[in-house]
Amino acid sequence: MKTSLTVHCHNSKVMEIAPATGLNMAQTLFLNGAFKGVPLCSGMGRCGLCKVRFESTPPEPRKEELLKFSAAEIESGWRLSCLHPATPATIFLPEPERVVPRVSDNFSKNFPDNLALAVDLGTTGLHWAFTIEDRTVKSGQELNPQMGLGSEVMSRLAFAAKPEQRKILSKLVTDRLRAIIAETAPVQELTVSGNPSMTSILAQDDVQSLSRAPYALPSKGGERVKLDAKLPEAYIPPHLAPFVGADITAGIVALNFSEPKAQPPYLFADLGTNGEFVLCLSEDEYIVSSVPMGPALEGVGMSNGRTAGPGAVSAFTLTPQGLSPSTIKAEKPEHNQKPGITGTGYLSLCALLLKSGVLTREGQFGAGNTPFAAKLADKLTKINGTPVLDLGHEGLTLPAPDVEEILKVKAAFNLAMSALLNEAGLAPSDLKELILGGAMGQHVNINDLVTTGFIPAESSAITRAAGNTSLTGAKILTHNKKARDFAASLPSRSKVLELAGSNDFGDKYLARIIFKYVY
Repeated sequence: MKTSLTVHCHNSKVMEIAPATGLNMAQTLFLNGAFKGVPLCSGMGRCGLCKVRFESTPPEPRKEELLKFSAAEIESGWRLSCLHPATPATIFLPEPERVVPRVSDNFSKNFPDNLALAVDLGTTGLHWAFTIEDRTVKSGQELNPQMGLGSEVMSRLAFAAKPEQRKILSKLVTDRLRAIIAETAPVQELTVSGNPSMTSILAQDDVQSLSRAPYALPSKGGERVKLDAKLPEAYIPPHLAPFVGADITAGIVALNFSEPKAQPPYLFADLGTNGEFVLCLSEDEYIVSSVPMGPALEGVGMSNGRTAGPGAVSAFTLTPQGLSPSTIKAEKPEHNQKPGITGTGYLSLCALLLKSGVLTREGQFGAGNTPFAAKLADKLTKINGTPVLDLGHEGLTLPAPDVEEILKVKAAFNLAMSALLNEAGLAPSDLKELILGGAMGQHVNINDLVTTGFIPAESSAITRAAGNTSLTGAKILTHNKKARDFAASLPSRSKVLELAGSNDFGDKYLARIIFKYVY
């Protein structure tokens, strides 16, 4: 009787793996190095990047697989490994579609003694920068190496519930930080910003208090933590609430210690997997809140999703010939990268379809309001009963479930913004600034946010992208004592507005499942 999982890899390598109890097949393969650098949706059955072919006796296909594979592929044994338990079997693993880390290196090779490393540990991404005082000399961005064990906060926390699994997650990050330092030079200072879940897992804190209500912080941050014997102690900025963390504290530092300095009253929104929001009424008064948004805006978990990188589609226009995609240019060709759409690309697409009548405010496909739009709408078909729009570019499609995911993110963002303003008795027009943080905020078209209802039309003129404020703030905090003192004071200046636990959260959320800003 077979007791192992036999994996025949694309490069002729054969692995014999002992299936681990409680893990699905994708997680088991990930822990054995199969999916390093692959932006898996980790159990959602949507991205298709964990596909394998069973050599014999494949499991019954799930509905997600019937949407992803053709009848012939299902018959030949193709399945999504995240949807099936790790049991003894023989499978074929095709070459994974990896995200290549991007590095900008201005290093002189004359390594100074005062080199520091600032890290933004996001749920989806890992961004880092080596600094000498206030000057960045080398920086990079890549996937969070934990992605294969949960694509969003709650699934990551679920895996981290057991101490031995929490250690695995922490080691994935500390090993990567050690490698980044080894490739550059030793550092004297290390600052790590991130949401409370990511930093608590990194520090191997017990995360049960973040996994279920009533939520509480395992640690308050604002202190140095020993993460690994071969890393310097890491300064983690203070957290403001169970789901408003050191990344937002670092963001507020960035808005106050770099130009242009934010002018209150302003609303600061970090567009990440966990949406974190700050309404600053004055330098001494902040209202903070958070909502789960999922990884869709980072290009993860969508049927044709891609994280931002060379070759990915970041915007669309409608021409007489159909949809015309704009792709991110590559300095050099990247191997094995299939076409895909970034989070900003999905927003651009939805905004375009809304304006052309191919998509309704309720998120349904329409007939189009111009001849060109009608021609595009004619490409609507159904796969196993699910409406799917053929985008006419290298096999890219927009299934109805992807539209639903964008609508869910929009509803969460809209709810947080309107709730914070209502709590303070402000209208959107009372704000001096609406500031978008995160990589998504850096690249999104503000008009697309208005068209899809993320923000009201009257806010477009005051909206600006501030880029990765978490990393910017972390860089400042590596060398600026005044900034650290300011960060230490923020918890006492902040009031927490609970959203998800309120009695009317569900009703307010559902009312915003529409491509229109709801006040």
